[in-house]
Amino acid sequence: MVINGIVPFTSFEELRIVLSKLYYVSDSSFCSNLTSAKLVQDTTSASKDNNEWLWDYLRHRQKFQSLNDEQKRQVITLEMQTLREGGERIPDHIPEEYWPELISSPLLNNRRSLYNYLFIREVTKRKRAAERATVQERRSQATVRHAELAAAGLPLTNYPGYKSMFRQLAGGHTERSIRDSKLIVQARLGEQVLIDCGFEVEHARAKYITKLVDQIEFFFANIHEYHSPSFITLCNFAIDGQIQHEFARRHAQRRSVACFETTEASYSDLVDRQKLIYLSPHSPYEMSEYDHDAVYIIGAVVDTSVGGRPLTLAKAKRDNIKHQRLPLERYLKFGGNASRTLSLDKIYNILMALKHGKSWAEAFEAIPDRQVVERFTRPRLGRKESDRWGKWTGIRTETV
Repeated sequence: MVINGIVPFTSFEELRIVLSKLYYVSDSSFCSNLTSAKLVQDTTSASKDNNEWLWDYLRHRQKFQSLNDEQKRQVITLEMQTLREGGERIPDHIPEEYWPELISSPLLNNRRSLYNYLFIREVTKRKRAAERATVQERRSQATVRHAELAAAGLPLTNYPGYKSMFRQLAGGHTERSIRDSKLIVQARLGEQVLIDCGFEVEHARAKYITKLVDQIEFFFANIHEYHSPSFITLCNFAIDGQIQHEFARRHAQRRSVACFETTEASYSDLVDRQKLIYLSPHSPYEMSEYDHDAVYIIGAVVDTSVGGRPLTLAKAKRDNIKHQRLPLERYLKFGGNASRTLSLDKIYNILMALKHGKSWAEAFEAIPDRQVVERFTRPRLGRKESDRWGKWTGIRTETV
């Protein structure tokens, strides 16, 4: 058996078992269990002559940089197959232009990042190839259809129901008309959600502006699920700012969603101050239910480093308006390394689910499972609440 032009060991199965156990301990403790006398004796006897350098490398825990280029290629080949069998995303083929980068990377985590990138690139190429094949098949069918229509003396068209009096209700125009009809009604009724774009200075880097505009456009992805979605208004919007330039660039490419209103005015100038509620993750006041008479404000903060500072809470206090936070910890248990920061579209979907009568547990289904370890249908008490009320009410046993 030959893998990428490299002849592996005779007892390659035993070596893969050892590698699969070692790669998930840590990169620094690599090969720490290879000192087993029985394993070394069983696996070395069949491959001692051709691959003695690899066994020395494994036994003595030598540095990856101490190998020559050909030896590094063999180690990387074994590494890829072991990680692939362990369920990680490993490409089927490594392009030659990426081998120098892999060979010069001494850390396993760096090589894993490159494996993941090449895997995604392979999947994307296969998907695009399948899409091109589908388009080519559709074009060939359309050519045959046009030939039949031309032979019958009829005008050429791709519409399948040629003799029907009804037009096909599909495509972007129909979706846009349905979306606009829902949002325009809510705009006339004054039911809206305000997006505070006054944090543009904090997002000076272009990638944060692009990410912010993406999240605003994602508001309309699931708009068809709600019978009365709230209209969206971008307040504190700079006319000549970076956000406006990004919207203009996408509009020139005909891929923008412009079903909202922008204004330079502040939220306090648009709505009565008593009706405003600023949603901030740093607010000490927890949101208990959706207030249909209130107008909620979402701060346009997408940079995680900036999001660690209480910018939205400070602004709400400075403008003397009410502020609340979502009860995430009562219904969700996040992973140890999972981010608790929610994107703007996720917050909007949560608000719309609550507005249409769904519970908190159902509304928090908008948060992806990769961030959540466990979900709760009933609200759970925090540690301080349990200590305060548990000995009188017996709720302590229900906390998690």
